[in-house]
Amino acid sequence: MQIRFWRSVGIAAAIVVVLGAVEWLFAVPLAERAVGPQRPDMSSAEWLTAVNNARSSLLTGLNVGAGIATAGLAFLRYSLDRQKQRLDEDKHVVSQFDSAWSRLGSDDPAIRANAVRTLARLMIDFERDRPSVVRSICDLLRQRATAAAEGTRPDPDVVAAVDALRERPDNGQTDPLDLAGVKLTGADLTGANLRGTICDEGTVLSRAKLTSADLTGATLALVDLRDAVLNSAKLENATLDGAKLPNARLADAIATGASFAGEADLRGADLSRADFRNANLSRARLRGATLDRTDLTGADLTETDLTGTDLSTAVGLTAAALKSAAADMSTILPPELRGRL
Repeated sequence: MQIRFWRSVGIAAAIVVVLGAVEWLFAVPLAERAVGPQRPDMSSAEWLTAVNNARSSLLTGLNVGAGIATAGLAFLRYSLDRQKQRLDEDKHVVSQFDSAWSRLGSDDPAIRANAVRTLARLMIDFERDRPSVVRSICDLLRQRATAAAEGTRPDPDVVAAVDALRERPDNGQTDPLDLAGVKLTGADLTGANLRGTICDEGTVLSRAKLTSADLTGATLALVDLRDAVLNSAKLENATLDGAKLPNARLADAIATGASFAGEADLRGADLSRADFRNANLSRARLRGATLDRTDLTGADLTETDLTGTDLSTAVGLTAAALKSAAADMSTILPPELRGRL
């Protein structure tokens, strides 16, 4: 302790001596050299005044330079501190991530659920690491989630992972969710940001709660969505070719520009007040679907199965569109089109 004290005293004394020497150098030799020797036509008072003016200018410049140097050193210190803070933050994130990932291998579903919640917190707190955390959560669901029988509750870790995806911050991220092969029967994804989500034939979302979910541009071809609740969901430009949607509920859904081609199964689905403007419904199966005030303006109905469908209140239908559809006497047409087909 005593050695440290005297070392500090020595450093302080050395700084004082150096600063004093610099100030003397600027105040005396350099000031006199800047003015030069006294000329014969200059009185001593004039020469001293010139030296004092030069001294003042030099000391002012010294102070300005010292201020700039101090500011530069402060900025350098700040940059170094920020860099150290980022390194410490990276170490903390990596440590938390590794700890959570190791706990995901536990045989105890509760421990795995806590690990998923740790990942969810990292996903929210650290935007830079959000894509990798989200991919890890999707990988977990691919490994752990299985098609559950109706009335059964999935393991806590699967529930925690679904909660994390539902609460994922919407910061305009462009990295889509990869739910290919994930089985989320009955999952609660109400209001979830699922823009651009990628699914495949192995994805199961039957009985899933997707009310007000944003599925804009999502790839849902061949996905099992039977009995799913998609009321008020956003499906603009989504691809649902061949998707299985029997008895699904899409009331007030927005599906402008979406594609339900390839025999997408919408039999018995509730499409009340849904917006299907310019949607591709070619060869889709809508037998027995509810189309109360559904907007079908510009929709492609080529070979669409409308058998037994009540179209009396549907909006935007034309005779040309209906002629290309597959309808029979059990199809109820809008009043203005009856007798024209």
